[in-house]
This record gives sequence, structure tokens and C-alpha cells, in this order.
Amino acid sequence: MVKLKQKQKIILSHINGKSNRSIAAELHMSKDTVNKYVNEYKQQKAQLLLMNPEADTEELIQAIVEKPKYNSGNREPAKVTPDIMEAIEECLKLNESRRANGMSKQQMKKIDIHAYLLNKKNFDISYSTVKRLTKSIEDRHREAFIRQEYEYGDICEFDWGTVKLDIGDSGYKAYQMAVFTPAKSNYRYGMLFGNQDTSAFQESHAEFFKHCKGNHKVMVYDNMRVAIKKFVGLNEKEPTKALTELSIYYGYTFRFANIACGNEKGHVERSVEYVRRKVFSGPGCDKFDTLEDANRFLLINCMSLNSRPIYNGTIPAEVFKKEQKHLLPHLPKFESCMYSDNRVDKYSTIMICQNHYSVPDTLVGKMVDVKTYTNKIIVYYDNSIVAVHERSFKCHNWKIDIRHYLRTLHKKPGALQGSTALLQADTKIKYIYENYYINDAKTFLQILEIIYEKGTNEVIDALKKLEQLSPMDMSSDKVKVIIEHRQEKENETTISCTDHLTEKARSTLSAYDGLAKLQSKKLKKEAV
Repeated sequence: MVKLKQKQKIILSHINGKSNRSIAAELHMSKDTVNKYVNEYKQQKAQLLLMNPEADTEELIQAIVEKPKYNSGNREPAKVTPDIMEAIEECLKLNESRRANGMSKQQMKKIDIHAYLLNKKNFDISYSTVKRLTKSIEDRHREAFIRQEYEYGDICEFDWGTVKLDIGDSGYKAYQMAVFTPAKSNYRYGMLFGNQDTSAFQESHAEFFKHCKGNHKVMVYDNMRVAIKKFVGLNEKEPTKALTELSIYYGYTFRFANIACGNEKGHVERSVEYVRRKVFSGPGCDKFDTLEDANRFLLINCMSLNSRPIYNGTIPAEVFKKEQKHLLPHLPKFESCMYSDNRVDKYSTIMICQNHYSVPDTLVGKMVDVKTYTNKIIVYYDNSIVAVHERSFKCHNWKIDIRHYLRTLHKKPGALQGSTALLQADTKIKYIYENYYINDAKTFLQILEIIYEKGTNEVIDALKKLEQLSPMDMSSDKVKVIIEHRQEKENETTISCTDHLTEKARSTLSAYDGLAKLQSKKLKKEAV
């Protein structure tokens, strides 16, 4: 290919009067090539001199001095046939169908299409050609974007994002961040959860609407599993029960973005990345004692971000104040939880999200009602609460309350030592067992009943006193007697105080009564 310097030498040699043949011999190139550039120069120069009204002077000057190039725009790949093009288009259509059915991770990449053409279709084609053809087909359908204008209180977008944090020195784990961004104000609000499940989805909405003191008219979601129950064809999507409940309660409508179209909710797409980077990327900004601490930190920083000017010069917090006047009316907070019926297994536990939670051992084999919140599990039987547990986000974890097994342990006291129930018991209860009853499980179970009736601190104080009085006999009856004796003394003090007050009141009333009698006698004398 002729370079710009060679083109310059050809034209300058021609201007100096050399023949095309001598120029070709001097520059070691074909005479036809020299003829081509000399003729182009003469033609372009003639157009400049004539100043053709239809000719663009700047373009002609540029054509004379521009780098030489070959016209390869109409050149087709030698091995491309209509059959190859049809096969590639079929693969791309299959990819589109899989995206529409939630199978985006099972799409064929360009290298897979190339392998398919070679091995299945027996086409002789290079990988670079397949890449070029695939891109040309995809470019046909490249869409244009239409700028949108939004009204106050109209649209709010929602999305999830993953943040890795170290909470409670348990190591870095992935937490789910729910992010809301109203389209008009670009106001940002986020919350952290252990899981991306139904209760977290509902609670995030309830907390955001409570924060806003109202809610927007339309919510926009992508194709998340907590919002879409199933796909009905390519475009229709059936919402989940959780989303339907929220929509009915708060009175908003919703729509889903098309698959792989993040631009349809571009405000929140950018917000997830922006909030995560601005809030949790700094030194020491990824370690917290509890999830509540992390959420407080997130809220404070979101409010700080909202008070700064953004790309268009507006301040989101100020625009959002105006927007609040146009929101739908504020309602009491929606109770966000998952309801389920569970059968109690032989270990007297129920299973929620692959974790076990204990219930009283009298319910083995029975059905119980369960409310699963983002941070706790409440179990009901016959409309009464029988168990409350802090929710676990580990996998195959056991949350056991020892009081649920008292009936069984009375029958099998030998099962106490080494049991999960004892290992997960309160540290004070472990202290009592290890220091006083490690070799007497039966008495310890009786002490447990006193603990749940009187309180752990009362029992520990009684045991310390009993240890001084009768260290060889730490029976449950003596512990109970000491506690009751102490309570009787406290009651006596209260009664004596009450009696003292009563006596004082009586003396005061007696004095008033005496004054009344004296007054009455005086009035009678005056009357006589």
C-alpha cells in the first residue's frame, strides 16, 4: 500500500517535470500506480482551478493531501454464503429467545457460534469472520434512545445490588442492597439485607415509603425473581404475590423493563454502582458490628449524597422536597413478612430457608404457622405465639432454645451434655450448668424451670447464697425457697411502707375530723 510520503514524492516529481515511467523506476513501484496518483492530482487540481459551484473546496484540498487508501467497502468475505448467514441469524434468534425466558446465562457466545458452524454445519469459516458477521447482524437492530421528561411524584425505579461487608467480625460476605431512585429528583435511598427474598423486597418498599411519607404512582423493576412469578410469552410477565400485595396496599402501578435493557431504568442502574462506590469503598467503610449499624451508616451517607449538586446542577434533596407534595397519601407501614405452614420434625424444629428453628417439643409432628421477617422468625400454634427466633442467614444452621426441650430432657437427662440446645443457651445458663450441675443434669433441668419463672439473675444470686450455706446440697427446692424468702422480705418492706402511709393518712383525717367537731360546737353556741 502506498504511504503518504510516497504519494508526496510522486506528485512533487510530476510537478518537477519527470515522466511517470522514470518516477516509477526511481520509487520502485508500478507505472500504473504512478499514473493513478498523477491522474488523481491533475483531476482534483483542475476542479480547484475551475471552482465548480457544486464542488466543496475544502474536500478537494483534503483529497489532494490525504493519505492514500483502497476502497474495500464493497468487498465481501470470500467464504461467506447465504447458508452461513442464515445459520448465524438462527443462533442469534435462539439467544434472544433464551434471554426472554430468563436463560441469559445459557446464550451462545461468538466462539460457540463459530464452533457450531464448524462442527455441526461443516462450514469452513474463520473465527474473525464469524465475529465480524455477528456484529454486522446485531448492528442492524441497534436501537436509538428517546430522552424522557418526568413529572413530580410520577416514577420511581428499584433495583438490587450486592455489597461485600464484614459484619460482626464474621468475615466478608455478600449482602443485598435495595436501592430506590425517583426519576424526577434522582434522590437516592438504600437498605441492606441478608438475602434478596420476598420479606426483604416488601420491607424495603415499606421503609422507603415511610421515609418519603407517601409513595410514587409508578414503580419500575427489572426481571427480578422477587417481582416476576413467571414469563408468559416474550413480553408478558406475571407479578409475584408480594408485588401484587404492595401494589394494592399502596395504590401504585408497576411496569417491568425489557430484558437486557438497563437503560429503561437508567437512574437506579447508575445509583446502585454510585451508592456502593461512594459509601462502602473508603478505608474502614466495610466493617460494622451489626447490620443495623451498617444500615445507619448507609442512610447517613445517602442523605449526604442527596445534598450535593448533580450533573444538571440540581440538588436531589431540594427537588425531592417539592416532589413529596405530589406523592400518593402516606399509609401506615406495610407488614412485610412471608407466611408459611410448616410441620414440626422429630427434632422439634421447623425448616425455613434451609435453617432449623426450635419449637416446644409438645408440637412434634404438628402443623404450625410461621411468619418470616427480615430479622426474625415467629411461630404460631392455635393463634398463639410458641417461639420467636432471630433469623439466621447461614446455610444449614440450627437455632435452638433449650426451654423448648424441657419435657424431653426430663425423660432423657443424659442427652443434655453436648446437645445443641445447651451449646446455644445463654452464657449465664451455661455458667450455672458448668459451675454447679455439670454432673447432675436432672437437678439442672429443675433449675431451668425456676430460671424461666423467676429470672436468671435471681437464680444466680440464690445459688451463690446457697453455696455459702449448704455447698453439699444445691437442690432446686432450696434455690426456690431462698428466692421466695427474698421476695417475701421485699413485699414486707412494701407493706410496712404502705402501713406507715396509711397510719399517717388516718391521723391526718382524724385531725380534720376533730376540727370539724370543734367548728360544729362553736356554731351551735352562736346559734343559742
